[in-house]
Amino acid sequence: MPTKQKQFCIFVDGSSRGNPGPAGVGIAVYAPGKDEATDEISKYIGITTNNVAEYEAVIHALRWMIHSGVKRATLKLDSELVYKQMMGTYRVKAPHIALLMKRITMLKSQLDISIILIPRDENKSANRLAQKASKRKKVKRQTFKQLPL
Repeated sequence: MPTKQKQFCIFVDGSSRGNPGPAGVGIAVYAPGKDEATDEISKYIGITTNNVAEYEAVIHALRWMIHSGVKRATLKLDSELVYKQMMGTYRVKAPHIALLMKRITMLKSQLDISIILIPRDENKSANRLAQKASKRKKVKRQTFKQLPL
């Protein structure tokens, strides 16, 4: 009887300072049997919303898997919206989110992944990396001046 192959555990999170605002993704990769992250990704992704940042974090994690040759993993995320949309519980209505879901579906088809929704306080490593990335870009806040009629 074959033994079950141990899986990588990948924590993912997206962060946006403002909605939209400077955003980043954080990914913490734990190899089978390791208690500390064996790889970390903290990447600034531009000005966007928190939901887009959450999706981009999943995409970056899946791309990391493909480029690293990792075929099996458990993805752990704390975004209930992203989780439920990926699982098909919630419909995706926004066209820009539908494009992100299409990318995820294409990447997932090449991999053997399971997805788990975890509480926010269990996702500290990925959250720290996402927050760090979203703070890399200093944004000047401009006040909006309304012109007289």
